[in-house]
Amino acid sequence: MTEPMTGQPEDQPQDDGRRRPSLLRSAFYAASSVIILWAGLVVPLPFVETVPGNPSEIPPLIEFDGIEVDDLDGTTALLTIQQRQQPTFPALGALLSPDRSLRPAAEVFPQDIDLDRFRELQREQFGRQFEIAAAVGAQAAGIEAEIITQVVVLDVLPGSPADGLLAPGDIIVAADGDALEGAEELQAITATSTPGDELTLTIIHAGQEREVTAELAAVPDGDGARLGVTIETALDELRLPFDVALQPGTRIGGPSAGMMVGLTVYDLLADEDLLRGRTVVGTGTLSSGGVVGPVGGVPEKMRAAAEFDTDLVLVPESQLDIALAAAPDGLRVVGIGTLDEAIEALRRTPV
Repeated sequence: MTEPMTGQPEDQPQDDGRRRPSLLRSAFYAASSVIILWAGLVVPLPFVETVPGNPSEIPPLIEFDGIEVDDLDGTTALLTIQQRQQPTFPALGALLSPDRSLRPAAEVFPQDIDLDRFRELQREQFGRQFEIAAAVGAQAAGIEAEIITQVVVLDVLPGSPADGLLAPGDIIVAADGDALEGAEELQAITATSTPGDELTLTIIHAGQEREVTAELAAVPDGDGARLGVTIETALDELRLPFDVALQPGTRIGGPSAGMMVGLTVYDLLADEDLLRGRTVVGTGTLSSGGVVGPVGGVPEKMRAAAEFDTDLVLVPESQLDIALAAAPDGLRVVGIGTLDEAIEALRRTPV
């Protein structure tokens, strides 16, 4: 006689309590994977990638009043870059690509200033550089202009070498006895200094001139030395027989458009056709004395120039080697030391 089988019939699923924990674990792993994927695509790391920006044509940025200007026979444009903090996966792509690079965010954005405020300061700096460059370009075209600039302290970082020595509103007249025309000159001094070097500044504080000496500190998570101040080149006095202004709503930051703005204003005002149908792009600061200074992002700007169907690229003379190393074959690049050299370069280069 056959004994009856005990337990659940064979065609009925067992419910022994083991399936529910398994389902919970699977759901947990799936949710974790989604979160990790989301973080890798969205959450920014403390690293910044510099990428080429779209070149910006200059004439539409300029408004004249009280003087007639000529139309340009060609195009002038300023080269730009974009700096953005990247999430994990794009950052890994930048590390693996020979054409892309990452830098610690502390080397790019001041850590003690709100990022929105920093970008606002950059746009203000562009506006001030525009005014100086436009006046310098007008001077080169034979128009009488008076430009007096000064280096003004906007902010002092707590605990920095400048803390207790400088204050917002101070005017920095000279560095180690050499007169300063613009903020970029002092920035170049600190960038080429070593932590521990002493820097003597002649300043005007509360209407009184005095000297202060600071020992430069290391840049956090980076190379070079720092004073620990935010400074700007401010116009003390500007006199022109006409009005020139930046187009309202322009959202470009930094001083690197100075040379190209000055060159464009010259060509618009002078009785001369510099462009002769060419597309000329470039980058470089411009002091009130017409000297072209270095800028950031030169390799990325060369890639942007190549994609803009450019005939000629103008860069600061001090950065010509960097530009040539990054420039694609066939891109014509010329190093420029002054605005007069930029004008002469356009005269002598063949069409």
